[in-house]
Parts: sequence; C-alpha cells; structure tokens
Amino acid sequence: MALNIDGWVSENKKITNMVIDNVERTLGVKLPSAYIQLMTRWNGGGFPESYQILIEGDVPENLKYYLGDGFWELNQLAGISGKDDSYNSIIYTAQTAHEWGIPREVIAFDGDGHTWLAFDYRDSIHEPKIIFIESDEFKSFDISRNFRSFIERLIPSNQVYDHDGNLIYRA
Repeated sequence: MALNIDGWVSENKKITNMVIDNVERTLGVKLPSAYIQLMTRWNGGGFPESYQILIEGDVPENLKYYLGDGFWELNQLAGISGKDDSYNSIIYTAQTAHEWGIPREVIAFDGDGHTWLAFDYRDSIHEPKIIFIESDEFKSFDISRNFRSFIERLIPSNQVYDHDGNLIYRA
C-alpha cells in the first residue's frame, strides 16, 4: 500500500478477529481484506495530512460540481471499532450515511452527510468497488475497482495543490 502510516495514531483500539466479526455482522458484509490489513496496522481516524484521490475516467456532468477538478480530498478514514457510537467507526459512518438515504449495500467509510466515499456491495459481495456518492439525488461515480487500488492512488495534498490552491499535479 502507498500510505506510510508509521507514527500515525488512531483513537480506535487495536482490532481483534472478534471485533472484525462483530462489525461485519452488524454491517451485513464481509469487509475487504486490504481494508482489514490497513486497519490492523492503523485503525482509522484523521490523517496527519490530507490526501487527494486521483479521479480516473470522465466524470458525468451531474457530478462535476464535486469531482470536476479530477481529485477528491480525503482527511480521514473510518476504522473498525466495536463501539458503534465512535465517530471514527465504520459502523457509525455507514449508519449515518444510511440515515441520509444511502442504500444499505453501500458502506460509507468517509463522508459529511451530502457526499460519501464507500464500499459498494451492490454488484459484488466479495470485492466491493469504491464509489463517490452524493445524498441529494444518489448519483454515484466509480472511484476505484477495490480498496487496495484506492489506497494506492492517494496523493498527499501538497503534491496536488500549492499553498494558494492552484493545481500543480502532473501525471
């Protein structure tokens, strides 16, 4: 994985197989192995610096408002926690997204109410793709074929934008 998480601190406790099983049972899905692997080393929360996910492919006109510059900022990632009231928990994040009307087969790991990044289990229960979805009209866009490729495409924000917010990234 591309993230260097050495020294990162998580407010969530270290996970155990029992916690993973309980979270998966609560969510009704099998979490991707790449996500579990990351969470066993760093169990989610806020990043020390923000990242940008590079958007590949043509963004539909109705989502250009959100994704039009070719990147989406990521400041945190929900971890695996047995406490469903924890802000840094995938259970909390997914349940909050569902309260905003996001389909049950979509498990959010980041979001703010209006926009979410999520595992999309609607087409595959084994290896969900990663999507961006908004909660006004529930329009979505495929961000990555799986979590591993999602993490590999994260770029530190200071390599994408300068201090004035100008795009400096060159592929």
